[in-house]
Amino acid sequence: MILLLSISKGLMAQPPQQQGKKMTPEQHGTLKAKALRLHLDLSTTQEEQIKKILVTHMASVKGQLEKGKSEKLSQFDRKLHLMEFQLALQEEMKSILTEKQYENWKKAKSQKKRMAMHHRGRDGRKYTMKKEGPYRYRR
Repeated sequence: MILLLSISKGLMAQPPQQQGKKMTPEQHGTLKAKALRLHLDLSTTQEEQIKKILVTHMASVKGQLEKGKSEKLSQFDRKLHLMEFQLALQEEMKSILTEKQYENWKKAKSQKKRMAMHHRGRDGRKYTMKKEGPYRYRR
């Protein structure tokens, strides 16, 4: 009986969200550059320049995150380094894109941030549903 229950629970378990290996910074940069080319109507030279920037940016951010974990940096220091990386990326993007493309990029970036805030809530946590009464839920 116990064996049967454990087998049925194992069969009902959901498969893992991410199969296989995670993407490398190069793969990530390539996909982001292609998406930006579609969204902003970039030229091939702009796409290549942005791809190089994104690959180096993602690798440096990944290295900084690992460094922060190993050195036990404070939350303030981690956020400060992340903002410095973001400012550097923004300046590099501004030098590559035309004025109209840059404005569209900034607008899309702010919309993405707004959607993430809406999804997670302003405090960064996901909403939890609490049951009130027999069939009522509230946030």
